[in-house]
Amino acid sequence: MEKNKLIIFAKQPELGKVKTRLSESIGEEKTLKIYLELLEITKSVTYSLDIDKIVYWNHLTEVLFGGFGSGYRAEVQEEGDLGWKMQIAFQNEFQTNPNKVLIIGTDCPFLTTEILHKAYQSLDQTDFVLGPARDGGYYLLGMKEFSPYLFHSIPWSTKDVLSLTLAKIQNHAKTVSLLEELDDIDDINDFNYWKSLN
Repeated sequence: MEKNKLIIFAKQPELGKVKTRLSESIGEEKTLKIYLELLEITKSVTYSLDIDKIVYWNHLTEVLFGGFGSGYRAEVQEEGDLGWKMQIAFQNEFQTNPNKVLIIGTDCPFLTTEILHKAYQSLDQTDFVLGPARDGGYYLLGMKEFSPYLFHSIPWSTKDVLSLTLAKIQNHAKTVSLLEELDDIDDINDFNYWKSLN
């Protein structure tokens, strides 16, 4: 068994192409600064983990952010919807027979290193681990073996993502651990809530 892995899904920080719902309220330039801050938070909470860390970018470029630096491998997301992108990423990473694999995005400033440790530990007891997001999705998914059915027939970016994923796990007679519920930063209300806590 290889050591545990962490997949990080990220977009290159390009003006007008990140957090578009938020940019409708505060403008593209301020939104880009916020997205760069979210990337730095994601790096800060994952950097110390003694695992294989792989950033799956929407595309690679040397001109922009490019990567998280040493300790992170860079890959490119597959073309398709979010489910297909995640399915192929998990498939790629399970080819080397790791122990456990988690996936996160870069939208959750409330994620902590401790939560990630807890997610890996949870997989000692259950087949899957999920971090519920308040909008009905999830900020984290983890598994011990490649399970592509979790990504099929899910209406991504809707309030039903988590409930339908849990139903799929139950239908396959598998077990799941749930982490604490956290907020993603998608729109101005999420952003205002986050900044009100700082």
